[in-house]
Amino acid sequence: MRTIGRLSREWAAAAGLVLSFAGAAAGAADRPNIVFMLADNLGYGDIGAYGGGDVRGAPTPRIDSLAAEGLRFTNFNVEAECTPTRSALLTGRMPIRSGTSRVPLPGLPQGMAPWEYTLAELLHDAGYSTAMYGKWHLGDVPGRMPNDQGFDEWWGFARSSAETVDELQPGWSAQLSPLEKIEQGRRGEPSVKVGEYGYSMRPLMDEAITKRSVEYIKAHAKDAQPFFLYVAFSLPHSPPIPNPRFHDPGRSDYQNVLVEIDHNTGVILDALKAVGLEKDTIVVWASDNGPQTHQGPGFPYGPAGDTGPFRNEFPSAWEGAIRTVGMIRWPGHIAAGRVTNEIVSIVDFYRTFANVAAALNRVPTDRAIDSMDQTDFLLGKQPKSNRESVMYFYGPDLLAIKWRNYKVHLVDREPSRGDVRSPGQGMITGTQVTPTYPMVFNITNDPKELWNIAASSIWIGDVMTRIQVAYARSVRQFPNVEPGADGPKALQ
Repeated sequence: MRTIGRLSREWAAAAGLVLSFAGAAAGAADRPNIVFMLADNLGYGDIGAYGGGDVRGAPTPRIDSLAAEGLRFTNFNVEAECTPTRSALLTGRMPIRSGTSRVPLPGLPQGMAPWEYTLAELLHDAGYSTAMYGKWHLGDVPGRMPNDQGFDEWWGFARSSAETVDELQPGWSAQLSPLEKIEQGRRGEPSVKVGEYGYSMRPLMDEAITKRSVEYIKAHAKDAQPFFLYVAFSLPHSPPIPNPRFHDPGRSDYQNVLVEIDHNTGVILDALKAVGLEKDTIVVWASDNGPQTHQGPGFPYGPAGDTGPFRNEFPSAWEGAIRTVGMIRWPGHIAAGRVTNEIVSIVDFYRTFANVAAALNRVPTDRAIDSMDQTDFLLGKQPKSNRESVMYFYGPDLLAIKWRNYKVHLVDREPSRGDVRSPGQGMITGTQVTPTYPMVFNITNDPKELWNIAASSIWIGDVMTRIQVAYARSVRQFPNVEPGADGPKALQ
């Protein structure tokens, strides 16, 4: 028996929060390394394998090749915004359960609770080395940094790239609002500031993330234990400023950063191959949410992301926001060239990676875990995903539920395109309304969600009600963590 997270022995004993071992872990040689690359605010239609690439003047050959070498998802589901998606990946829980279901305003309670048992902690406890480089966005105070949440080492920034334009704004001063920090830390030690993430650093950030990722791969290539490397790119999040090496005046800045992202992806893939780890490593490549498609008149960086065949953008529950690129490669295990439209969620990697690491016994039983083990589906041992529904929250609001090929919107978030009062803000200053009756769409027949079929599909309400009731029951058993809290109220 053992306690989980960072609960003290006394606290854990009082709460009865324990896990039982269900089996012995396999040896390191039997378990793959895991490299998870996550782009920031990338559109479904930005990548060549998804209809973008050359079509939109920004070829992405390395990402396209990666997609062809494994399984490409066309119904890969994430959360409405940066923070909730990153929380879902690392906790295996819907972010509403973790108090992380939206990006908080500065100064408000925020960050992933120390009580959460993250994927990095699970894999570390199963014998993996763990590292994270890039954007964290799950807390910027001691106790809530990556090295507090399971990573042996990290380097990057705790918040967002949007703040890098602060210093250009009238009235700004470092005394009023300091520049965002670049930090690094190791397990058991506090994170320390090693630089500033300002406007001049913005175009250099992803090169630095890539360099450190490659150095980590080389340093751990001969280790007896496998590793989990989380590469959280900063691009193409606004402001999309390319590295000077990728500045092509014949393209927009957004096109240039797509080319840069593709290059950096290739550098990391080449590093795995160079040290002989290509066949021993699971590689996942995805985006945390859809793009900010509209940047408004006067915005200096040109056109932004493309949502492909889907409607709208982040933060919302429309397909353009929550349906993103996603692919996974594991040579010799996941067949190359497969494409699936089965529903898969980013939350599912928690149990799936626990399985391939021979550590399913470490998945907590004292809290709601929404992750579904997709191992057999990924390996081609079964034709169907183990998931057939997803719930989408934003803050406290349940926006929508997807079930099979149907989607029900209970709350409608729409962008303020061309709003002269706030040009260039897109969904950030959009409207949120509750329709008189929920809207229903057949997203297979109608991927743009244009034709509301609620009147002819009343039966869908029975299915959606059962999903909501099941969620409500789970919350009664395992109460949600409040934003900024250290854990569930029962443990405070």
